[in-house]
Amino acid sequence: MMGGKTFVLSLPSAWIKKYQIKKGEELDLEEKENSIIVRTEKRLGDKEISVDFSCMEVMLGRALGSLYKSGYTRAKISYGTKEQLQNIEDVLQRSLVGFSITKQEANYIVIESIAEAKVEEFDVSLKRLFYSLELMNEELVTALGSSNIQALEKVIEKDGQINRHADLCRRIIVSGQTQFLSKPAVLYYVVEQLERIGDFYKAFAQKALEKSFVFSSSAKKIFQEIQKIFIQFRTLFYKFSFEGFEDFGKNFYTLRIEIKKLIKDSSSEEKVLFLQQSFLLETIIDMNGALPMLSL
Repeated sequence: MMGGKTFVLSLPSAWIKKYQIKKGEELDLEEKENSIIVRTEKRLGDKEISVDFSCMEVMLGRALGSLYKSGYTRAKISYGTKEQLQNIEDVLQRSLVGFSITKQEANYIVIESIAEAKVEEFDVSLKRLFYSLELMNEELVTALGSSNIQALEKVIEKDGQINRHADLCRRIIVSGQTQFLSKPAVLYYVVEQLERIGDFYKAFAQKALEKSFVFSSSAKKIFQEIQKIFIQFRTLFYKFSFEGFEDFGKNFYTLRIEIKKLIKDSSSEEKVLFLQQSFLLETIIDMNGALPMLSL
């Protein structure tokens, strides 16, 4: 104890050496419930990996995305064909925020993070993810009402935006900064589910373009009701209450019964559509357990 106001705190020598903390250097302290978090602005060296994607075809994009979400800052990627290289370049441009090709040879490329994701960006990215999904629903309903091909294509394109926000959130969660996030494992699950919701809307828009589904007034109404459920989830996510949680559950069960009745009474063609809407609704409600967990 020094001067009756402060205490001397010993820090683990391994941590001091790891981040090369010097005598007299300032550290950030953050109070979090019954804990004090000690933080330095210094970062560890690059997290690097070498992978061979020459055998990849249909799963190449997903494999590349996994490198990004795993927190790597530099990757040497071997490839076998021009088509694979083009696929890699497309995924980089479409989904890997802050990454760029820094070296290219005949059979490999090096990609590096030129703008590292920061934990401070998490909340903004997550809010954009929620907002983009709500907008996706609205634009889908509007496009279905007018049979507007360009509007449907816009809905499909928006899924790329959803993926970028979701990938950035997941990259931040696994970047080693999880001590600054409340219940990171739960947040990761929520982000995964939110991305799946975007996939559903994209698929509905694609089916509309292909005229695979007949979108009746009942189907459009269900989309609007699903939107209300989703907005309720988002509201509870940021401001939880048990009263709101109970109302959320009641509205879900009411809508589930309505969709089941439509499935039972509809033609075989419409039945498939209502089943898909049912899956979308269940994807939202599957996240219900995260709401009290994040607030308690």
